[in-house]
Amino acid sequence: MNIELFKGVAFFAILFTGVVGGLFSRWLSKSSRSDFLFSMGNAFAGGVFLGAGLIHMLPDAQEGFDAIDGGSDYPWFGLFCCAGFLFILFLEKVIVRHQHSHDEAPDFIKEDLSLYPYVLMLVLSIHSVITGIALGTETRMAQALVILLAVVAHKGTAAFALGVSMLRGKVALRRVVAMIVLFSFMTPVGILLGMGFMTFLTGHAEQVFEAGFDALAAGSFLYVALLDILQDEFSRHKHSALKFLLVLAGLGIMAVVAVWT
Repeated sequence: MNIELFKGVAFFAILFTGVVGGLFSRWLSKSSRSDFLFSMGNAFAGGVFLGAGLIHMLPDAQEGFDAIDGGSDYPWFGLFCCAGFLFILFLEKVIVRHQHSHDEAPDFIKEDLSLYPYVLMLVLSIHSVITGIALGTETRMAQALVILLAVVAHKGTAAFALGVSMLRGKVALRRVVAMIVLFSFMTPVGILLGMGFMTFLTGHAEQVFEAGFDALAAGSFLYVALLDILQDEFSRHKHSALKFLLVLAGLGIMAVVAVWT
């Protein structure tokens, strides 16, 4: 399978995972096991994201920047990684938290300011597009597979969590479905954007673009793993040992995959 065909398969695999994960929430949200199953899946995804970011994408970005600047001492890969991390941090902890503080306003003004779910949706979508662009710009099959594994491991649980939160918040079913489908399309759209950029870019510009998005995506992967998943999961001490084992399992898979990349 060539890399372009693989990206086409990844497009539909990620879309399918997101839609199924989100719509599955309607059925499973009524179960007493929904929180447990989501938590276990989330812990595993956290390990996958941590391993994908640190073991695969960040070293790839370093290698790419070294090839561009002839081995300069300046850590461009680290700077771009920090930029990706801080960008998602700004969106989620500054913009979303600011909007969330509006949601805590008195009832008589709350209706006009209750945009929090949509702002959160925007943050998730931006992260998904960045990840999709990183996959779309990837030229090596093994590394593209690593990104796909990380995305699939997280996409279903993220869509599931989004669906559960909206259903519990009494959002109309039609709107729930529309938001889940829209969210599911974000990473595939990023893949198309990445492939499109690589079609028009050549030589030095192509190298910079690929290395830059590898580093940006690594930073966003680390943010999702550390602050969105692991911090949240381990703040609840129930089943912490099992969750830790699942984090190790996800990280271990990424470490084993690195043997062949």
